[in-house]
Amino acid sequence: MRWTTLAATAALTLTMLDASAATAQKRPGVERSPDVLQPQQLKRPAVRAPVSSAALADGVTAAAAPTADEVGDPDSFGRNVIYLGLTQTLSVTLLDDCSGSDPAFERCIVNQPVPSPTSFDEADLATMNLPAKATRSLLCFTLTPFINVSWQNPTASTQTARFTATADITIDNPVLDDPALIDPGTGLPFGGSLNLGLSTWHNTHSMAPGEFENERSTQTRACIAGLVSKRNLIEGYGLTDAQATQFFKKPMTIHFGARGTVQMSQFTSYMYGIRLYGD
Repeated sequence: MRWTTLAATAALTLTMLDASAATAQKRPGVERSPDVLQPQQLKRPAVRAPVSSAALADGVTAAAAPTADEVGDPDSFGRNVIYLGLTQTLSVTLLDDCSGSDPAFERCIVNQPVPSPTSFDEADLATMNLPAKATRSLLCFTLTPFINVSWQNPTASTQTARFTATADITIDNPVLDDPALIDPGTGLPFGGSLNLGLSTWHNTHSMAPGEFENERSTQTRACIAGLVSKRNLIEGYGLTDAQATQFFKKPMTIHFGARGTVQMSQFTSYMYGIRLYGD
């Protein structure tokens, strides 16, 4: 009887764990961008990779060359940081009336009538051009968004206020012109460009009738795995080692945009500054 009870308890525990795992998979997770490592990238055997001729030329010996399991990014290991420039986007402004807006300084979008949400998706708020061989295996960043939101609930009932914004970034590179290269995210050829998004802010809360709130936020997000890296081009986008190497030998044009949603806001302003660096 005792062993039967223990077996039943163990089976129930396993069932609950399986259910919890299934539930966790359905929950919203971390953004899927090259900057954030996915679970499959974190589970790797500690096997040393062969040392490339470039690494040997840099003075890295076979005994000292680290693996991805040891340092996460062996391609940039031991290299100096190279600053590549900076830019700042135009402001995306959401108002009830855009008649006085100057397009030279901002992209103005007219708010939808409350309580409907207003979405924005603005491209080419800023552009950077990098020459060939500007970096060797990594394009990294420091990004600071500037956010100003004034919420107000003029209705007679409780409403949901929100603001969410993502930095949309497109990298043009001649290597991606090859029609045989397929973007795993779309199932279509890259068409010369790599598109990614970096989440910068999300706020959702309830507002009582007549309530007013204002939020200003300036928080910096720094590079983890990067906008793009040689490792991610191979593991995440399916390029060969040779293609990934050529990617960083070509000139690049980088377009910076923004997309998001605001709700119950009289005034919203969103922009960001970004500095790029490599190895």
